[in-house]
Amino acid sequence: MLQQVNCAGELLGACMSLGESLLGHLKKFPSPPYLFIGSGISRRYLNLEDWPGLLKKLCEIHELDHGYLSTEAAGDLPQLATLVAQTLQPKWWKEDRYKDSREKYAAIAVDKESALKIETAIYLKSAAKLTNDAGLLAELELFKKVVADGVVTTNWDNLIETLFPGQTVYVGQEGLIFSQIQGIAEIYKIHGTQDDPLSLVFTANDYSVFQQKNPYLASKLLTFFVENPVVFLGYSLADKNILRIIHSILDGLSNENVNKLADRLVFIQWDPKCENSRFERTILSHDGRSLPVYQGTTSSMAEVYEALGKVKRQIPAKLLRLLKQQVYQLVHSTDPADRLYVQDINDETPPDKIEFAMGVGLLAKLRDVGYVAISREILARDLVFNDQGLNAKTVVEKSLPELLKSAKYVPVLRYIRLAKSIDGFVPDLMDGRVVKAASRTLEAYLKKNGSGKLIESAKKFKGDFLAFSEKDTIERTMAYWYYLPEIAFQVDQVENFLKEKFDLLINHPNPNIRTSFSRLISVYDYLKDAQEAAK
Repeated sequence: MLQQVNCAGELLGACMSLGESLLGHLKKFPSPPYLFIGSGISRRYLNLEDWPGLLKKLCEIHELDHGYLSTEAAGDLPQLATLVAQTLQPKWWKEDRYKDSREKYAAIAVDKESALKIETAIYLKSAAKLTNDAGLLAELELFKKVVADGVVTTNWDNLIETLFPGQTVYVGQEGLIFSQIQGIAEIYKIHGTQDDPLSLVFTANDYSVFQQKNPYLASKLLTFFVENPVVFLGYSLADKNILRIIHSILDGLSNENVNKLADRLVFIQWDPKCENSRFERTILSHDGRSLPVYQGTTSSMAEVYEALGKVKRQIPAKLLRLLKQQVYQLVHSTDPADRLYVQDINDETPPDKIEFAMGVGLLAKLRDVGYVAISREILARDLVFNDQGLNAKTVVEKSLPELLKSAKYVPVLRYIRLAKSIDGFVPDLMDGRVVKAASRTLEAYLKKNGSGKLIESAKKFKGDFLAFSEKDTIERTMAYWYYLPEIAFQVDQVENFLKEKFDLLINHPNPNIRTSFSRLISVYDYLKDAQEAAK
């Protein structure tokens, strides 16, 4: 196991604050840091329990003998979670108190551990309450301004998504290992998420599977560790799970390459008793090899977030991710029609011969070329978050006709509305596919035909979209929302739902869920356009 060995006498920042020392250290690297966020952050701002406390709380809620199960587990927390799961499972299936849970989640209760994960997700959603402490709320405002290339977290709650809205979220090891990640403006929830109960890494079996895949995870994380400094928040240097990940990374490196990681890892620890903040160099030792890291200790996280907010970046993270994604898709395309063109800034090549244009000081005549290849994801994100900076006239004239050749659910109304205020836009010249898509009513996106208990339940549902989405799993919500009556849809409710679930849904492994998401995006486009027209 990795062990910490303190470097005696090597105290940095003796004349500087922790924030100044941290910022000075991060300035040594060409890239902004990656954040590795642990449960200490959730405890601080959401008043959630640590892992032992969570298991004790779950035993209390479900009337299980925590003391007996703890002695049986002999201090092994994953094993304790396994015993809690096995004890809860028959109660969950038989007792009336779990009737509502069974109705919502029976379809995903696939093994003896499912009930615990389902009830844990339910508990986290209800118990995670944002602090009302003025000082902590001020810290969170600083946290939102932190400059980081991305976030890796073992937390299950959704605080990180709230702090960094619009970033793409990947869930579980497989989400990180098998996805076409860009490494920028992305959140990796490697231990799962409360929005997908079965994704939670909780029991002994879960950790066994996690450890088997650790070398693959480590190979992915190594990219971040080599290209970026990594700041750990909410973990201690003694955290076994983090040390195992670092262990796996070191095992795959030669001594020479281990040296390249020197000083890139920074652990920030909060200590309420700390009177003088410290920023110290220390050593992580494993199998005779040493890795220098830094440890900051403070009683105020505000100075840490302030320092991280002062890190310089040339291009906004979400824009940089978009550029990387477009380049990746171009380079990996097997379509011979795709063309990569490199030109001198004074080259006279006609812009219509270029499929993808990228450069510094890009000529105005090339500006519109990339709009032809804009994806539905970009339009959907722009519709929901209004953060892509797209030219509406060009979207209507270039992007929408191309997308509508192969896709039915494409947001069009926002861009037509905005394009009408741009000089040179002629509505009568719009492509026929765009005109047809713009003529669809709300009814066109909903279904009336179909039979079955859940379909009939949706058709007869008396509440609104919010109530429907809260009464069931995200998968069932997306499978049946379009059977709701038209009166159920309120623009603000749909907007909030899409903002909260955007990354989960757009990256969902089930293609039917992704199609349903695109359909809901079109519904939101219709509702939002009607709202704007009524102003």
